[in-house]
Amino acid sequence: RGRAKLIDTLKTYDDTSNQFITTEAKENNTEKTKDTELEAIASHNGLFFPDLIYGSKGSSVDIYCNYLKLTTDESKGVYNYEVRFFPPIDSVHLRIKYLNDHKDKLGGTKTIDGNTLYLPILLPNKMTVIISKVDDAELQIRILYKKKEEMRNCTQLYNILFDRVMKVLNYVKFDRKQYDPSRPKIIPLAKLEVWPGYVTAVDEYKGGLMLCCDVSHRILCQKTVLEMLVDLYQQNVEHYQESARKMLVGNIVLTRYNNRTYKINDICFDQNPTCQFKIKTGWTSYVEYYKQYHNIIIKDVNQPLIYSIKKSRGIPAEGEHIQFSLIPELCYLTGLRDEVRSDNKLMREIATFTRVSPNQRQMALNKFYENVSKTPAAQEILNSWGLSLTNNSNKIIGRQMDIEQICFSKTSVSAERSAEFSKHAATNEMLKVVHLSKWIIIHLRNDTKAATNLLDNMKQACKSLGMNISNPTMISLDRDRIDAYIQALRRNITINDQIVVCICHNSRDDRYAAIKKICCSEIPIPSQVINAKTLLNDLKIRSVVQKIVLQMNCKLGGSLWTVKIPFKNVMICGIDSYHDPSNRGNSVAAFVASVNSSYSQWYSKAVVQTKREEIVNGLSASFEIALNIYRKRNGKLPTNVIIYRDGIGDGQLNTCLNYEIPQFEMVCGNHIKISYIVVQKRINTRIFSESGIHLENPLPGTVVDQQITKSNMYDFFLVSQMVRQGTVTPTHYVVLRDDCNYGPDIIQKLSYKLCFLYYNWTGTIRIPACCMYAHKLAYLIGQSIQRDVAESLS
Repeated sequence: RGRAKLIDTLKTYDDTSNQFITTEAKENNTEKTKDTELEAIASHNGLFFPDLIYGSKGSSVDIYCNYLKLTTDESKGVYNYEVRFFPPIDSVHLRIKYLNDHKDKLGGTKTIDGNTLYLPILLPNKMTVIISKVDDAELQIRILYKKKEEMRNCTQLYNILFDRVMKVLNYVKFDRKQYDPSRPKIIPLAKLEVWPGYVTAVDEYKGGLMLCCDVSHRILCQKTVLEMLVDLYQQNVEHYQESARKMLVGNIVLTRYNNRTYKINDICFDQNPTCQFKIKTGWTSYVEYYKQYHNIIIKDVNQPLIYSIKKSRGIPAEGEHIQFSLIPELCYLTGLRDEVRSDNKLMREIATFTRVSPNQRQMALNKFYENVSKTPAAQEILNSWGLSLTNNSNKIIGRQMDIEQICFSKTSVSAERSAEFSKHAATNEMLKVVHLSKWIIIHLRNDTKAATNLLDNMKQACKSLGMNISNPTMISLDRDRIDAYIQALRRNITINDQIVVCICHNSRDDRYAAIKKICCSEIPIPSQVINAKTLLNDLKIRSVVQKIVLQMNCKLGGSLWTVKIPFKNVMICGIDSYHDPSNRGNSVAAFVASVNSSYSQWYSKAVVQTKREEIVNGLSASFEIALNIYRKRNGKLPTNVIIYRDGIGDGQLNTCLNYEIPQFEMVCGNHIKISYIVVQKRINTRIFSESGIHLENPLPGTVVDQQITKSNMYDFFLVSQMVRQGTVTPTHYVVLRDDCNYGPDIIQKLSYKLCFLYYNWTGTIRIPACCMYAHKLAYLIGQSIQRDVAESLS
C-alpha cells in the first residue's frame, strides 16, 4: 500500500486526455486551472480579463507589502439560508430576537440580513423548523438551505468581522478607518492631538484571500466648537453668524461621550440647550437629556445648536434622513483647518507623527497582527467563521524598469535611478521654443523692485534655454484691489499680446480667481500670476524665475522635453473630474488629448456637470473635436487611442465600462481601436524594498502585477516617484479595455514614461501627465473660473 501511495503522488490519471500525467504536469495544469478560474471570475463581474495579464520586462526585485494572508477552515464556510416566519413578521428587530432565542441550535454564530441568514456551519437538514412561543401562541421559523457562498461573495462579511475585531480592541471608527483614542499624541501649542489607527480591507487577490492593513492618523482639536464660536464672536460681532457657518459647515466633529462623528450641516442660532424635544417618555430639554443619559452637565445654556443630517439605513427609496442636534460645548473638530494648513511650522510638527517610514509601517503591521492574535475575543470572532491570520506572506516579487532618457532640443540625458533631472532642465535648450516679443507685466507701484528682479533674471535664464525675450509693457497700479487688476487687464490687453504677467503683493484666492476668469473666459490670453515675495528672495530668485520661464514657454505653445515613445499614429487621452468640496457648485470634467507624435502638446476641453457627478457625460463631443484637431495637425486620424481615466473607484468600474467607453466607440466606429486604463491614486496598498536589515521605498519604475493585484481585474501597481521622506504610495492601474492588444509590458512601460511629461515638475509625478493636465484644468475651472467673482471686493 505504501508503494501504491507513492506512485499515486507521482502519477495521476487525467480523464480528459485518457493518460497518466506526472506531478510536474499536474502542477502546470493546476496553474492553468487557477488562471481559468480567475478569468471566469472576471467575466462574471463583466471586467476585461485577457489571457496575458503579467508583464516580464525589467529586472526582478524583492518587494514587501502591507498585506496579511487570511486562511479559511475547510470544515467551515459561509452558508446561505432563507428564513421564513409563520405567521409573517415585518419587524427586523423581532426576527433577530426570535432567532437569538434558538442560537444554540444554530451553532451560536450567525449574521442575518433581512430574510437571509448566514451561518459558518452546515445544518443537518436542508430545512430546519423551529417553534417559538409568543404570547401563548406558536411561531414557526423555517430555515431553508440555499447554497454555500463563494469566497469572492463573502468579502463584505469578512470586512464586517474585522470591524467587530477592531471594536473588541477598543478602536473608534471614523468613516472606514479605525483609531485608538487611548494613545493620542499631543501637540500642546496648537491644542491638537493625533490619534493613531489603521485602515483595513479584506478582498480576494491573485494570491488568495488577504487583509490589506495600513497605518492612518486622525487630527483632533482640543478646543471645543463652543470655544471657537466665542473666538469668532469676539473677533467680528457683526458678521459672527456668517463667519461661523463659513468656518464650520461641512466639517466633521467628534463627540467624546460616545466617540461618534458627525458632519456639520448647519448652525441653528435661534435654539439653545434649554429647548425641548420629544423622546419616548415625553418631552425633555437638551440640558435634562444629557444629565439623565450621559451624566453631563451643560454649562452654557445660551449656546446655539449644531445640526447634523445622516441618511437613514432604512429603505433607500423612502429618502428618509435622521437629524441630530448637537451641543457645541461637547463637540471637537476633526481634520486640518485652513489656518493650520497655512502654518508651515505647525505642519512640519504634525508630519513628525503622521509621516511614517517603511520600517515604522512594517512594525505597525506586526503590532496589529500581535494584538489580534493575543486577544481571545478577537480570535473567537475570526475562528467562529473559520478564519485565521498569518504574517509570513507579505514578501512578493516585483520588477524594476530600465532608466529613461530625457530628450531636449539638442541633447539627451539620463534620468538616473532617482528619475529627477532639474539641473539638466535649467541648462539645456527647450524642445520647442516660443520667443517672447510682445507681453505685459502688471504690478503694484510698491512691487516695482519685484518686477525689475523678474525681468532681469528672465533675461539671464533665457540664454541657456534658447529663448529670446523683449521688454514688456509695464503697467503699475496704485491700489491693491481686485477691480484695479481687472480694469488694467481690460484696458491694456490687445490681440497681439502673447501673455500677461500679474505680480501680486500676497496670495489671495479671490484675486487669483478674478484674474484667471478674465484671462480664460472674457479676454482669452495666457496668464502668469506671481507672488511678489518669491521675487524678493535673493537666494532663491534664480531657480524661481527659471521655473517661471519654463511655465511661460509652455503656455505660449512651446515644449520643454520629451521621452522616447515608439508609437506611430497613436493618440493618448486623459480624463478627470473636479467636485466642489462644499457641495454647492457643479462638478467639472476635463478631457485632454495629445496632438503630436512627441506627446508634448495637448488639446483640452472642460465640461460642467451636475453636482457630485463622477461618470462623465458628453465625452463624445470632446473626443470628436480632438480627433479633428489631430487630423489637421498630422494629416490623418490615429489608428489607436489610449485613454487614461482618473478618479474612478472600484465600485464605478462597471458603470465606466458600460457608459463611458461606448461614447468613445460611437465616435471611433471600426476604424480606431481603443485601450482604456483607469488610474487610482487613493489606495491603501504600500510596497517596500529591502536594504540589508531595513526596509526603504522602492525606486521609480518599480511595478507589481502579481499576488496583491485583484483576482477579477487586469491591473498592476506602479511606483513612479522618488520619495525620501515617509512611505511612497504606488499608483493602481486597471485596464478595462485593450483592443489595441498592447499587452501588459507595453502598457506598464507607457504608463511610466508618461509620468515624465508633466512640465510643471522636473522629474516624475504619481500619475501620467495627461491625467495631471486634466486634473489641473478641472480644478482651475471648478475653483476659479466657474465661481462668480465680486469685483467690488478689496
